[in-house]
Amino acid sequence: MKHEHHSHHKMNYKLPSVYVNAVYRSDRILIQVRDAKDMTVELLKDHEKSLHLIIVSADLETFLHVHPIETISGDFEVKVNLPSGRYFLFADISPIKGIYVIEPVLLMVGEETESIANDFSKLVKSDRPTKEIQGKTVTFQHPKLTAGEPATLSFDLNGESPLLYLGALGHVVVLDEQGKRFIHVHPSSKDHPIFQVRFPSAGFYKLWAEFHFADTGVLAFPFIVEVTDQGSLR
Repeated sequence: MKHEHHSHHKMNYKLPSVYVNAVYRSDRILIQVRDAKDMTVELLKDHEKSLHLIIVSADLETFLHVHPIETISGDFEVKVNLPSGRYFLFADISPIKGIYVIEPVLLMVGEETESIANDFSKLVKSDRPTKEIQGKTVTFQHPKLTAGEPATLSFDLNGESPLLYLGALGHVVVLDEQGKRFIHVHPSSKDHPIFQVRFPSAGFYKLWAEFHFADTGVLAFPFIVEVTDQGSLR
């Protein structure tokens, strides 16, 4: 089982490169996964799906984790209603015969609206370690986070027992404040919502911890963290 997906894992560079393109049309996102010859690419199922699509608004406020369906043409599509604005798409896939590096695909919906940049230095100070959504409470705990160093992220579900979600006890998606660096991790324990992650560089990151509850379905709990560089250690 893979527990981490990002652009730094080892790859076989003898294989052809794989690219992802996306358009938004009639409340649907259409996705092409192609090689350099514009041929469709066969994908390996990972955590029960061939394609995990993460949709995040440019201000990192909107977060969606959906699973497009493969069409007869070999492309993918998913129905989703997005308000006008800029979005980053991350297609989490595992090509059987190809090299793929997860990078943001910019998606414009309607007319671009002016957005005010988030001040993450203020947001991280006001962010609460305990969040409540639809009656479910999750408390986030982590050590001092240092770039390049492994860290354990743990979540206390306050007595709730989550259901398996796509074959795992939970999922954590992490983005840097620019929405460019993408990390997707699964629990390192079969029994507890504990995740191992390595942040590639210093800065601010937003993460969403997803858990599946029997009475509410899947809920995503957002948190903001600051990662320091190794030179700041004392």
